[in-house]
Amino acid sequence: MLYKFNYNKNSKITKLFRCYIAIPFRIFRISASDLVRQDGIEHAGYLAFLFILSLFPFLIFLISIIGLFGGSQDGVRIIQDVLLTMPKEMSKALYPRINEITSGPGQSFLTIAIIGVIWTASSSVEGCRTVLNRAYRVSFPPPYMKRRLISIIQFFLLTFSVILAMIIFIIMPKILAIIKSFLPFYINFESVFFSFSKLAIYTILFATTTLLYYILPNAKQKITQTFPGAILTVILWTILQKIFIFYISNFDQVNYVYGSLAGIIISLMFFYLVSLVFILGAEFNYHFHRVYYVLLKKYED
Repeated sequence: MLYKFNYNKNSKITKLFRCYIAIPFRIFRISASDLVRQDGIEHAGYLAFLFILSLFPFLIFLISIIGLFGGSQDGVRIIQDVLLTMPKEMSKALYPRINEITSGPGQSFLTIAIIGVIWTASSSVEGCRTVLNRAYRVSFPPPYMKRRLISIIQFFLLTFSVILAMIIFIIMPKILAIIKSFLPFYINFESVFFSFSKLAIYTILFATTTLLYYILPNAKQKITQTFPGAILTVILWTILQKIFIFYISNFDQVNYVYGSLAGIIISLMFFYLVSLVFILGAEFNYHFHRVYYVLLKKYED
C-alpha cells in the first residue's frame, strides 16, 4: 500500500518529526514520481505553449480594461515592473511587442483581439483544468462544451481578480501620499510601500494559486486542502526564478544553439518550468490530503 507509516506513539518527538518533516518530504518524493508517471512533463510543455500563445492578447485585453478605470499608465508601469523580474533575454524578446501593446493598439484591432483572447485564454484555463483533473485523478469530467463555457467564465473572474490586485497597487501610493500630507512627522512611505508590495505580491501569488487549484479541477474539495500545494508552488517558483536567471546570465548554450530565436525559446523554457512546478503542486495536494487523512484515522483508532 502507498501510505504505510509506523509510529512510536510513546515518543512525542518522533511523532512531531514524522508529521512535520519526514512525511511531507516523503509526500514530495511521491508527488515528483507521479509527476513523471502521470505525464506531467509532457503536459507542462502543452501549458507553456498555451501560456505564451495567450500572453499578448491577454495583455491587450488587460490594458483596455484598466484604461476604463483611468489607470492605464499606472497599469503599464506595473506590467513593465513585472517584466523586469524576468530573465534579461526573455525581457528583450517580449518587451518590444509589449511596449507596442501598452502604447495603445488601434480600436479596430482591439475589438478583434478581445474577441480572440476570450477563446485563446479560455483554452489556457481549459488546459490547466485538464492537467489538474489528471493530477486529482478525475476520471469523468463534464462534457467538453460545458467545460469550455465554465472556462470562459473563470477566465473573466481571474482577469478581474488580476485587475483588482493591480488597482490596489495603483491607488495605494496615492492613499499613502494623502496620509503623509496630514502627518506632523516624517515617515518614509516609499520604504513602507516597497515592503508592503513585496509581501502583497507573494500573498496575491499564493491566493491566485490556491484559487486555481480549488476552482479549476472537477473535484470536490475544501479550499484549505489546496494550501500545501500552493505554498510549495510559490516557494519553488521563487527559487526557480533565481536559478533560471542565474543560469541564463552565466551560460550561453541557448544563445549559441538558437541564435536570434533564443529569446522566444527562453520564454518557452520559463513558462515550461513554471507549468512543471504548478503540476507538481497539484500532485502534492492530492497525496498530502490522503496521507494526512490516513494519519488522522490512525490517531483516532
